[in-house]
Amino acid sequence: MHRRTTRHARCPQDLPVRTSCTQKARDGVFLPAVRLCAVLAATVATAFPAAAESTYGYNSAGTGTLTATGRVNLSVTVPKLILLRVGAASTVQANLGWTPSISIPAAPTTPATGNNTAVPWDGAAPTVAAGTQPGSLTVAAWTNAGAGTINCAVSTWTPATGGPPNSSFTVTATGSLSHPGANLGACASTSFGSNALASGTWAYVLGGTPASWNAGSYSATVTYTASGV
Repeated sequence: MHRRTTRHARCPQDLPVRTSCTQKARDGVFLPAVRLCAVLAATVATAFPAAAESTYGYNSAGTGTLTATGRVNLSVTVPKLILLRVGAASTVQANLGWTPSISIPAAPTTPATGNNTAVPWDGAAPTVAAGTQPGSLTVAAWTNAGAGTINCAVSTWTPATGGPPNSSFTVTATGSLSHPGANLGACASTSFGSNALASGTWAYVLGGTPASWNAGSYSATVTYTASGV
């Protein structure tokens, strides 16, 4: 019987580590030899410290004042951050809803769900109001950028026509964070300072002429964008 002999590879000292390792791996040398070469390469890379500035002063006579200087460059990179909160402290969008109320004259009578319900209507047009206004939203913004701004945009309503226009929604702000525009039909831009918390509340009030709106469910989304330069 023939005994199979296993050869153990070594990285020659007279060859560059990268060259010898690559060549031996290509020639079919066992994996432990390749790992050894990798360790040697890492050792060589860490054996020499980063370059540093060094100077000296010298006087052969041994007199006078000598100086030697060494300089260190300092660098600080401050990350940029901007934060905006509209509504509750969560990751879910705030929802505001209105249900206009209708009153039938002359009693007046508030309609109840049903059909063929008797009512002493006097023939005048019913009164339609915007209904109960929702509570205000807590808002806050912060940035360490040079300047912060907030803009708003209202998406297309679904359905697109028949309901209240954007200008029917007025927004009243309290605190140190102004709303970007007096109403949602006039979205503009508002600014807030750097490295100082701006906060307060925004109260949305639906006005306009509800009696001119068609029956139905309307929805849209207001998107606020805070930017830091």
